[in-house]
Amino acid sequence: MITARFAKWNLIAVLALLLLAFFWIDPNGRSSELFRFAGRLHPAIVHLPIGLLIGALFMVVVNRLDWLNISEGAIDLVLLLGTWAGVKAVFLGSWLAQTGGYAEDLLFLHKLMGYGIAVLSAAILFLRTSSPTFNKPALSLVGWAAIVILLVVGGDMGGQLTHGRGFVTEYAPGFVQSMLGNPNPLTGRLHLGSPGTTTVYEGIVSPILANKCTFCHGEGRQNGRLQLHTQEAIEAHEGDEPLIVAGRPEESELIKRVVLPEGHEDQMPPPMRAKPISHADVELLKWWVASGASFDATISDTEMPTSIFFILKQFGLDPLRTGVFALDLPPADSLALASLRSNGLRIDLLAEGESLLSVACGSANACLTTIQEAGVSDLVTWLDLRGSSVTDSDLASLAQFPKLTRLNIAGADIDGSGFEHLVGLEYLEYLNAYDTKVNDAGIAHLASAKQITAVYLWQTAVTQDGINQLREALPKAEINVGEIE
Repeated sequence: MITARFAKWNLIAVLALLLLAFFWIDPNGRSSELFRFAGRLHPAIVHLPIGLLIGALFMVVVNRLDWLNISEGAIDLVLLLGTWAGVKAVFLGSWLAQTGGYAEDLLFLHKLMGYGIAVLSAAILFLRTSSPTFNKPALSLVGWAAIVILLVVGGDMGGQLTHGRGFVTEYAPGFVQSMLGNPNPLTGRLHLGSPGTTTVYEGIVSPILANKCTFCHGEGRQNGRLQLHTQEAIEAHEGDEPLIVAGRPEESELIKRVVLPEGHEDQMPPPMRAKPISHADVELLKWWVASGASFDATISDTEMPTSIFFILKQFGLDPLRTGVFALDLPPADSLALASLRSNGLRIDLLAEGESLLSVACGSANACLTTIQEAGVSDLVTWLDLRGSSVTDSDLASLAQFPKLTRLNIAGADIDGSGFEHLVGLEYLEYLNAYDTKVNDAGIAHLASAKQITAVYLWQTAVTQDGINQLREALPKAEINVGEIE
């Protein structure tokens, strides 16, 4: 039977040793190899006090419920053993901390949890054996509740220290993760809200690495001499195999490791540390590397295959607004639009809520002049001059239409000499010159208009040589020549 006198001195001894550990074991110091070896035993030893204390609490509960009749002396003995196992775990954990590689703030809180558990268990033992001066049942209940809380919170912190944030809840059901404030929905994993200003690295790659890699390769932890938590750490890595080969995912060690089949000894992340990286995340990492592994290119500026857009759409990416459609433009003056319509122009907003305009008119000269006088020429993005009296010289006025993306001059009496004025239109992508007198000399002006993606030249005076030269100059553009081909 443990006496009150023994329990009192036991509490004093526990407090003294914990104070010694707190002040004697410098967390920034360098321990001897013997202490380092002992510290490495902490993950194994720390489970002993947890089991003993939970066992003691279980025996207290079943006694209170009259399910069993367990000796109070047996409970006291288990509680005593749990207390000193906890003290031992504190010392071993303090020596382990000296080896470095742990987040200091989280480590300090984890240590406090360990100290608190050991002190509380010694205090509960003292209460159990003391005279009735104290309200022992109430105080013991508070002590046991505090121990349970410290065990849960401290255990979670230990998991974070070793495996990264979210380790404990990773496999938990969705409702449990939500209750713990860690729902991890698809739309919150990646940062896709501002694709025009957010880089692929910071919005997509970094969150994936933080979720699956930095618990072993993050700040203060560099398993395999590798850190992946910052751009600087990634760029500074030197290894036997290149971590990232821009444009070549198949030669990049980062990609090689995450695509290995489950169960392979070199698979990353290791199966015992985390779930494998999902197929979607692997494809996103491969896309980043294949696109040049840039740390500066934004999401909207990086060429995106349909498969990648489909993946990112599931994570919350809205259809990308690029080019002129990504500009922040003022709304068109409604009175000016009404005036243009009254003059016979067919003018519409490109889409509801948009500022950009689609315009069709029959008389090129009067049409272009009228639009400029109305002050909306810088909002016109689609311009249809089919069947109008437009001439090559009229095209010079298109310099006042800087947002133009589509120009239709089918059936106009032009030979293309005015195409030199189209080169400066940085957003122009589409040109329809069907049924015109456009010739090889005319389309030669388009060779430097690299922004153009489609040119329609059927029933024109261009020759096959002219077409071939234009295709060579604009290899990514569609040069549609109808029956000439």
